[in-house]
Amino acid sequence: MNPNILLSQSESELERHFSADFIAHIDGRQTTTLRQFYEAIADLLEIPDFGFTLEALNDALNDLGWLEDERIVLYITNTADFISKERDPAKMSSVLNVLDATAEDWKWVDDDEQADRKEIIIVFEDSPRIRKLLDQESIDYKLMAELD
Repeated sequence: MNPNILLSQSESELERHFSADFIAHIDGRQTTTLRQFYEAIADLLEIPDFGFTLEALNDALNDLGWLEDERIVLYITNTADFISKERDPAKMSSVLNVLDATAEDWKWVDDDEQADRKEIIIVFEDSPRIRKLLDQESIDYKLMAELD
């Protein structure tokens, strides 16, 4: 089975694979704090009544019933800057683990179990920092170029 996290070398590579899907682009330069990330994802995914906590993020990403799209691609660019100004590095680890776990959870939802079945694909723009963070958390990832 493919890992839940993909690393992209370019936006054209992303478009080649996911042009027909809803792509929620999060710019790491604009989301250097956890609060900025929460605000960006709440806005992009139109999350109702978002509580700006890790638990609220987990709950929202495991629901997504308000979105019509079946496949949602979270595309995070400028990963060298993404949540880089948090004092507690464990927060970035927690976000990565929630994203990975949520994408995995959606793989196991039966069609008859939930009418609003979704697929979440997490794509990070490749950088030494994001590779290091994913490796530290033992989160599997794959280069998008390997999908061709």
